Amino acid sequence: MSDSVATSSSVPSSSAVSPQFAKYKACFYDLLTWKNLYVSGGSFAGALIALYLFKYVNVVKLFFNFAYIALGTAIAVEFAGRTIKGGPGFVSSFRGNGNYFVISKDIVDPLFNEFTVLVNFLLVEFQQIVFVENFPLTVFAFVVSYFTYFLVHYVSLWSLAVVGVTVAFAAPPVYLKFQEEIDAQVAAANKIIDKKISELKVQANERLGKAAGIAKGYFDQALDKVGYKRNLPPVPAAEPVTTEPSPPAVPVAAE
Repeated sequence: MSDSVATSSSVPSSSAVSPQFAKYKACFYDLLTWKNLYVSGGSFAGALIALYLFKYVNVVKLFFNFAYIALGTAIAVEFAGRTIKGGPGFVSSFRGNGNYFVISKDIVDPLFNEFTVLVNFLLVEFQQIVFVENFPLTVFAFVVSYFTYFLVHYVSLWSLAVVGVTVAFAAPPVYLKFQEEIDAQVAAANKIIDKKISELKVQANERLGKAAGIAKGYFDQALDKVGYKRNLPPVPAAEPVTTEPSPPAVPVAAE
């Protein structure tokens, strides 16, 4: 089992997806597209109930409340047993000579391996969205992120979570029902975006050419100011002229 677990370094691209990733992809697809009404409906209701409990039920307080009641009851029963029996109480003797309860490694290892595969599956899906390998999904993620950025200033995170769960379970069936119309609109938008990008490239090249010409003109003017002659062959340096020393003057004797 552990040999087949795909790590982030062993998944080269979206074209070579592990079969275990395909299993989770099919599972989420069937869940969010309501292939099984009972499973999808139960998951949707469970998610909403979990969000409701997270907001309105103090889980930490409830845990410690249950803990002190359970421990207090155990202490009372144990004390009563020791008083009556004169030895170990009812609670301490309940386990007898049996072993303590432990979790077997044979149970933990498969669960951990499945959890690793699930985490890697989510990482791969996230990277496919970031690198636009699934264009409609990336557009959908962009729209959700854009509106969430503004809504988070006015709506609580709990409300956004409820809306997110509702959209996650409602959007896929709507997309499948109107898939042709939505795909046509996405394709049209993609053509418009490509056209705008081409026009921007042409305008950028034109402006870059104009800017390069202006910069070249300023550069040539600067060279002219410093006396640099452009487009002319270099003038050879003049050779130094050597002068022969004059012969010493011969004195003339007086007659």
